[in-house]
Amino acid sequence: MVKVVSWPLLVAICHVAGSPSSWPTSADIGAYDFEIVTPTYCGIDSLFSVNYIGATYATGMKELREANPRLNVTHRNIMNSNATTDCLIQRSNVQDVLARWYYQEKRTNSIPVWITPGCMELDYVNQLAHAWNILLITTVNIDATIRNKALAPTWIATTRYSSNCGEFYKGFLQRNNWTTVATVLDLDLNGPPIFTNLAVTTARHLKEYGYKLTSFIRTAQDPAAITLQIDAILLAVRGTCRVVLYYGTASALRHFLIRATKNDMINENYVYIASRPMPHSLFGSFTWQEGRDDDEIVRAAYRSVILVQVIYADEAQQVQRDKLAFIWKGLSKTSTLRIPRELPLIYLENNHGAFQMLGKMLANLTQSGDFDFSTLKSGRHFAAQFYFKTFHLDHTTISLNGAGVRATTQAIKQLNNDTGEIEIFLIAREKKDYSYEWQTIKSPSWYGNSNFPPNEPFCGFAGLAAVCLEKESHWKGMLTVIIIVIFLVSCALFIATILARVYIARHTLNWWLLNEPILQSVRRRLSSIISKKGSNSSLH
Repeated sequence: MVKVVSWPLLVAICHVAGSPSSWPTSADIGAYDFEIVTPTYCGIDSLFSVNYIGATYATGMKELREANPRLNVTHRNIMNSNATTDCLIQRSNVQDVLARWYYQEKRTNSIPVWITPGCMELDYVNQLAHAWNILLITTVNIDATIRNKALAPTWIATTRYSSNCGEFYKGFLQRNNWTTVATVLDLDLNGPPIFTNLAVTTARHLKEYGYKLTSFIRTAQDPAAITLQIDAILLAVRGTCRVVLYYGTASALRHFLIRATKNDMINENYVYIASRPMPHSLFGSFTWQEGRDDDEIVRAAYRSVILVQVIYADEAQQVQRDKLAFIWKGLSKTSTLRIPRELPLIYLENNHGAFQMLGKMLANLTQSGDFDFSTLKSGRHFAAQFYFKTFHLDHTTISLNGAGVRATTQAIKQLNNDTGEIEIFLIAREKKDYSYEWQTIKSPSWYGNSNFPPNEPFCGFAGLAAVCLEKESHWKGMLTVIIIVIFLVSCALFIATILARVYIARHTLNWWLLNEPILQSVRRRLSSIISKKGSNSSLH
């Protein structure tokens, strides 16, 4: 069981952690000298910085040393002396920092191990780990490169993020026969970088898989400009697809859905697949309920949303996890570093687990008599010791495949329109061959149906499909013929009526059918007859 430990490792953590002269030399240490190094930075732009992860270096080292009391094991955080403050600066500096350590500070006969959460710099870190043959364990971020042992022979991972999130999205899209999609990245300058990682990785791999993909990035920062850019993106989406993979915080998604509503793009034909890395305030609360005037508008829009919880932890060791969380919170309170948000406990579990996993491996090698210095000195051979192994830790279980990659689990959710809650309807469990096992929790409900909409509307995304245009042209032609026929028939009836009236007027004496000229003619004839009769009467 882990106990509360002091906080010596992070008192001055935002400076280069110690000088080479302050660390033991090869003359002071026996043959088995393990030198664990973490390239990191101080900052609050992400949850990967030492500000949030730092407590686990103390607890992890305590566990590792207790499991291997005969070994000399040290750990240090190394970073740029210019007060690194975010992921982008970390990416630009990390190789310089590691090179300085490797050539100037590394102990001569030590067995080096790099343990790091990683941010955007893992490709650079892996390049050096490969070149210098050093075991690399990443605990939060990951990249599909880890699968290729020709490119990443020393890299293993304890992270719960998929090594290729594109594989997961491909599987989910295939389940619903969606082949034409758009990705939308909401690029907030102050937002968490994990969304960029997810969006870029997914887009790259979906293109490799042959999907018809259109990618959009919302870069505007001014509120008015953001609205205009979202409207422009939605207009482009309307003519290209009906399925959107959205990457952004909960508040950004809310704004996007409101604009989609204004643009008449919230209905059963549109699907917005949002991603929530894990439950944490940095990503926001993905719900329609915020006590605002537009809550009902957003609730209606959430009917068109599918929410992917990228990290879904369903282990049973909750008691021990709670104990660790209590310890980490206590240690963080004693830190001088700024920690404005709650701790990302899942990330801390992964990082702590890396030390525990390493400790168990070293203890097993010691007990089995396979503790060979030359093998462990090679990062390639050291990493291979972890392949196809399962480590039962006190707070979780870590199973690695033949590439040293941990299987992951994702949960897929949607709005229950009756209760207003976001509920799980599908769970995806990654297998060791990177395929997925899909577990249906409940049937999905989509605007009263149990099936999601098709990839493309019958008349096409823009309503211009040839089949619909042909039918429309056919009906327009028929309508034109019908109108012409009706017009001709009406004209014929009108002319026939006039001719009939004229005929009747000429051949009948029925007074009610006579028009004024005929009546005048009759009057003249009658007057003439009367005049003649009057003349005859006067002669007699």
